Amino acid sequence: MSTKNIQEDMMEDNKKIVRMPQEEGQAQEQAPMPQEQMPNSQPSELEIRARNELAMLEQTAMKKQMQSQMKPKIDADAIRKASEILRKYKEGKERLEKKIIANEEFWKLRQWNYMNDGKDDFKPATSWLWSCIQSRYSDAMDSYPTCNFQPRQQDDKAEALKLSSIVPVILEQNRYEDVYSDIVWYTLKHGGSIQGIFWDGTKHNGLGDIAIKKIDFINFFWEPGITDIQESQNIFNTELVSNSILEQRYSQCAGKLGAKAITLAKYLYDDNVDTSDKSVVVDWYYHTYVNGKKTLQYVKYVNDIVLYATENEIIGKEKVTIDPETRIPLTIPLEEPLAKRGLYDHALYPFVTMALYPVEGSICGYGLTDIGRDTQLQIDQLNKAITDNAIEGATPRFFVRDDGTINIKEYENKSNKFVKVVGNIGEENIRPIDTKRLDSIYVNFLNQKIEELKYVTSNQDVNNGATTTGVTAASAIAALQESAGKNARSSNKTFHRAFRDVCYQIVELIRQFYDIPRTFRIMPDGMTQEQFVQYSNQGLVAQPQMTMGADMGLRIPEFDIDITSEKANPYKKMEINELALSFYNAGFFNPQMTDQALACLNMMDFTKKEEVMLKIQENGTLQEMLLMYQQMALQLAQRIDPALAEQVANQILSQGGQPVPHSMGLQADMDGVGEEHPNVTRARNTARTSTQAD
Repeated sequence: MSTKNIQEDMMEDNKKIVRMPQEEGQAQEQAPMPQEQMPNSQPSELEIRARNELAMLEQTAMKKQMQSQMKPKIDADAIRKASEILRKYKEGKERLEKKIIANEEFWKLRQWNYMNDGKDDFKPATSWLWSCIQSRYSDAMDSYPTCNFQPRQQDDKAEALKLSSIVPVILEQNRYEDVYSDIVWYTLKHGGSIQGIFWDGTKHNGLGDIAIKKIDFINFFWEPGITDIQESQNIFNTELVSNSILEQRYSQCAGKLGAKAITLAKYLYDDNVDTSDKSVVVDWYYHTYVNGKKTLQYVKYVNDIVLYATENEIIGKEKVTIDPETRIPLTIPLEEPLAKRGLYDHALYPFVTMALYPVEGSICGYGLTDIGRDTQLQIDQLNKAITDNAIEGATPRFFVRDDGTINIKEYENKSNKFVKVVGNIGEENIRPIDTKRLDSIYVNFLNQKIEELKYVTSNQDVNNGATTTGVTAASAIAALQESAGKNARSSNKTFHRAFRDVCYQIVELIRQFYDIPRTFRIMPDGMTQEQFVQYSNQGLVAQPQMTMGADMGLRIPEFDIDITSEKANPYKKMEINELALSFYNAGFFNPQMTDQALACLNMMDFTKKEEVMLKIQENGTLQEMLLMYQQMALQLAQRIDPALAEQVANQILSQGGQPVPHSMGLQADMDGVGEEHPNVTRARNTARTSTQAD
């Protein structure tokens, strides 16, 4: 039977099951329906529930039967073709894999393994390069990012505020600071990194949630020669998984797992890592076009066994509901089949890559290890030469005649107080060997190499807290660090750009999967008590838009993402504190100087400048409202009693910072008063007029 005939038969059976029509003809005559089951009567809730469950069971059975009888698009042949592509991708990144493995050895202070001198002697391994990487890591973590969402339309402002509170919670639930730490280490060492942003349907007891992971370049494969991961025709992410676990999770693997079809590069571990009982599981991602729309497809396989494939999912999600008129169960399609819709609606590969120092033709750039590796080797070689010379000079050696009278064994034994000799001891029998000491030029050269390594890796002493003699002010120290940390700030921006891409994919997964409201614990800014809020994707899905009463169709809410540093180093914090104090002393927070303060701030650039300007604007607005209410109170008092107006005017003046003694009166207070707010002047004039005789 053809696939078309099977589908037609299934659809016909589906109609019979779903609609559940009443029996016709003689069946009605032979078995009259009871009164409660007549067409005009309403079925009971128990009947409706039974019909509902029956329809759902029948639909499930039909889907399984239809799925099993149709040939899957992704089969063993497709897997073998994909594996061939994977091998070509692997060949294209062999040099990168070797570089990463070598860099990891340098990180472990095993750089002498690359000298290949063949000598089994003392080889001191200094940690200057390690220290430079560690210092840059600290700079990056001091600039740990946080995200703020800005709406592109006014109607989405409330949703942007919600995302600014919800997304940090999702990151915290994923222990993203640990992921970010691993990403920073990996990028600094090897020149690039990869983050994976997935939907994990197993989280929260099947409710599902977002998962963020660090991906190793060793296990990741893409089309050679590209610099943008989204341009690759295929993406392969691999993982070694125990055979016993695979057989437990996937019944199709039972008894079929043996030799590895794919061999992965390995790090040089300290311990013996046995992988003989593991198989390489491959996550294969690629793009297809359905009716001109780009979709993301996904396949999971091991050897040539298909564990899962979106293109094999030809039936979408459905639900059974009750027709409100006929009260008959109906099947309602919820989603398109994954074969048409794709894995994720954003249609992007669920990976974000970054390169520290980009190179052409690769998504991975150069890292600090690549830049400083040769210099580190030179430092170690010089250090070994100087150390050997020092040891040789500190360990006396002698020329001894073969026919000499000295007992050498007794002489070598330092515990012997007396050494026996035969005959006389002369200079011709034993003579010390003079060791030439190295000139200071070699020590200076070593120090130059150390400074060179610090310079090329942007790890000057000022970054580690050392300053020029006499420089103690926090602002001055911060200025020196800012000048010396240009490269560090540049790399931090690279990390932040990648973080922005991560946040974008998080929002898109929320838009697609957060159908059911879920509770989040948040801490609003300026509040000390936590709040529990419910959030779903209702504000992110397509929204109706109206213009002057006309329906303009649907729109998808979009947001810009601002990335700022959540943390700052101590000197930076001190600098900000000093800046805030200087603003206060200059009167920037005085409501009467709002315009002057804003004009000055517009010419400045510093962290959280916008928040400071907003606060000053709020102060100015509150002051204008206060003056307006004071004016209204003065006018009201004038109508009631001139004497009361005078008291109100004096009180207004006192609240403005210029107290007025009651005994002196208004006229006395007006003498000697300097510049003041125009509204206060108007209040004084009004009070003066109200107290004059008619």
